[in-house]
Amino acid sequence: MSQIDGAFPRLNASMLHSGSHNGGIVSLIGKAVSFDGSNTLEFECVDGGKVQVQVNPDFDFQQGKVMEIMGAANEDKTIQFFINRELGEGFDFDTYNQMISKVLTNPKYSELFGAQG
Repeated sequence: MSQIDGAFPRLNASMLHSGSHNGGIVSLIGKAVSFDGSNTLEFECVDGGKVQVQVNPDFDFQQGKVMEIMGAANEDKTIQFFINRELGEGFDFDTYNQMISKVLTNPKYSELFGAQG
């Protein structure tokens, strides 16, 4: 998969599960649901779908914490964690999900946002 340096597709769980971004670096927004204390974080994306994120054992888990996670999309539909950014409690999941699924992936807007789909 060819990817422009510094450009990361913004995905929800269903986009990740499609497999079209395997091997690339992606961005997911959602909330932390559970952590096995070892290396697997369950993450609920803005579309309500769940994604398993492979993290380090010292990951700072806080249930319900809203964040952006960036990492590599694996073939098994998991994410290899690179970095996260806390977004705060007022983040509107529905609006963001509509933006990434109806605007960023729409060829009509590709000149503004680049190829996301």
